[in-house]
Amino acid sequence: MTQDKSNLKFNELHTNSERTSNLIKVLMEWFHGPRDGIFATLSKTELQDSAPPADMTRGSYEHIMWLTLTVSIDYTRLASALWNAAKLTWTDQSTRWVFSPKEISSKSAEELVIALKKYKLSRKPINDAKNWRTVALSFLKLFDGTPLKLFELYKYDASEIYWAMRSRYAKYFPFLSGASATSKILSLWLRVMKTEANVNLKNLENVPIPIDTHTARATLTTGCLVGKCNSSFNQFVSEAQDAWIEACKRTSPHCFPYQLDEPLWNLSRLGCSKRQNGKICPVRSRCKLSSFCTAISSDAIIYPKKNGMTVVDTKYPEGRTLSIQ
Repeated sequence: MTQDKSNLKFNELHTNSERTSNLIKVLMEWFHGPRDGIFATLSKTELQDSAPPADMTRGSYEHIMWLTLTVSIDYTRLASALWNAAKLTWTDQSTRWVFSPKEISSKSAEELVIALKKYKLSRKPINDAKNWRTVALSFLKLFDGTPLKLFELYKYDASEIYWAMRSRYAKYFPFLSGASATSKILSLWLRVMKTEANVNLKNLENVPIPIDTHTARATLTTGCLVGKCNSSFNQFVSEAQDAWIEACKRTSPHCFPYQLDEPLWNLSRLGCSKRQNGKICPVRSRCKLSSFCTAISSDAIIYPKKNGMTVVDTKYPEGRTLSIQ
């Protein structure tokens, strides 16, 4: 992996994609199967329910815009509340227009604020409406009002679309463009385009997983990256994203990095974040990944984001360097 040595204090992190692919299988089976241990507290209401409304055809233009505009304000929101509000807004004929860029262009900013507030689709009415309108009108101006024109331009290559949105089109699509490595919205949008709207995107396996403090911590405790490191968080993020991409390509059944975001985020939130440096993890007996964990011993050091730095000193637990025993 290419690294900028100028600001790197020291970095001896390494990855074992075969080992991590085995870990991914356990994690995904646990998260999507019967939830016990630390995942037992997760309720169905915490999970995304973005199935289309009953009168909407999956994969239609209306479905694509319904998903796209709703995702564009999917930040610090409870997924079930967001998508339920989107369904109610669509079902009501008086507010359905908010999912049409052409109709938005003929309405005032105030009308959009009122429409998005009706079923609490917007949590921050002014800011959400401004962002929603900007995204809709940008698609109208640049791509005749449809994301499909964007996809066609980049030959439906999800990786190319990802990087184009992050750079060339960032100013036109606030939040949706994934302004930072921690933003989940762009990766989420590309995933739902493929898995829910049936858009034939390719190379989704090369779209990086967004890395925030929780996913960074889980990257370290699971041993996806292991060793010693004292580098900037941004440098760590790049290496972590590469490691997950590499492991996902080895995993069978096949998965792509964004599918790991929710499981890893909850693994850290409900488990790994409970551990304090210098101590044994207090919830290890309720974690199905405990035998993979690099933080089992009290001398393991894991600071995923301390004063903007990532500080690590970990090693693989004996017997778990390659496969499940």
